[in-house]
Amino acid sequence: MKEKVKGLLMRSDFLLIILTVLTSILLYHYFSQDGQESLTKEEIIPIAVQESDKVKDEEREEMDAPLPKPGNPVRFLMYNLQNYFVQKDSQRSPHHRSFKPVAEREAVADNIADARPHVVGLVEIGGRAALQDLASRLATRGLNYPHAYVLERWGEDRALGILSVFPITTNHSVAELKLVGRTDKRMLRGLLDVTIATPDHRKFRIVGVHLKSRVTNDPGAADAQRNREARTVAEHVHRVMKKHPNLPLLLYGDWNAGPTESTLSILTHGIAKGSSLRRLTPCDSRGESWTLYYRANNEYCTFDQIYVNSVLYKRMGRSAGMGVVDGQDKRKHSSDHRAVWCDLR
Repeated sequence: MKEKVKGLLMRSDFLLIILTVLTSILLYHYFSQDGQESLTKEEIIPIAVQESDKVKDEEREEMDAPLPKPGNPVRFLMYNLQNYFVQKDSQRSPHHRSFKPVAEREAVADNIADARPHVVGLVEIGGRAALQDLASRLATRGLNYPHAYVLERWGEDRALGILSVFPITTNHSVAELKLVGRTDKRMLRGLLDVTIATPDHRKFRIVGVHLKSRVTNDPGAADAQRNREARTVAEHVHRVMKKHPNLPLLLYGDWNAGPTESTLSILTHGIAKGSSLRRLTPCDSRGESWTLYYRANNEYCTFDQIYVNSVLYKRMGRSAGMGVVDGQDKRKHSSDHRAVWCDLR
């Protein structure tokens, strides 16, 4: 009898050990890089903006940019912030990063405030703390964005983000998006994909991306990566439009490729009937459309571009407002990119 009891106890201990090991493995995968899809399923939490002492509470209501009246344009602005890193954000890659000086962060906020957008699509934002930092600076300029989201991806410190005066009703962003034809490769910064809804019941699907940089030791490999990323984005957009044919869609990004390069032709031609997009052609006050001065080649590039589907293009009309934020003096102290904006209907 004692031997039987001893055997049962030993078996119980063995089962307990197995259960502990299996639990540890599951927890590891959930919290490790392989489990980062959980980032895309988080609830959209309104960002808590700590207002600066520069602006008193009684002054806030007068300064706030009013919501557009029903049917009025919704201004969207995209902006590559050039490594908007702050100390409170945890590092997600082994690469060196420098924190963005306060003066440059102030200049970034100035450039955004110049356009007074209702929705801001961000590229190269560091993370949640950086988004909070920017939102706080914008609040001192009379721009409050109660709804925000940032798509962080392990292995990459540069993130995609969005600030909005309107609620973000759905979030289909993907941190670990596999490239078409390469199961071992991912979109370096993932794909931001949210829907915003205005008080007059309009909805806009906003998709944001940041393709592989041109700063590399292997230009050929980088070009191939961008081509696959562009194809992956095109297929994602095609699926969205096929499922929601009447939904206005806007695609923004730092493409690290000019509008005439073959990399982006897949967007304007589409991968199937009805999936082609229109590229907007905003210019600054001098009629210039460049968004980046590429010092390495001493050339002006239009890497920051906005595309819209036919539904949104028809609603915007041929006379839709759009532009490139000039801010010459501010630009020198904010980012190597210029902000681009357009008015949606």
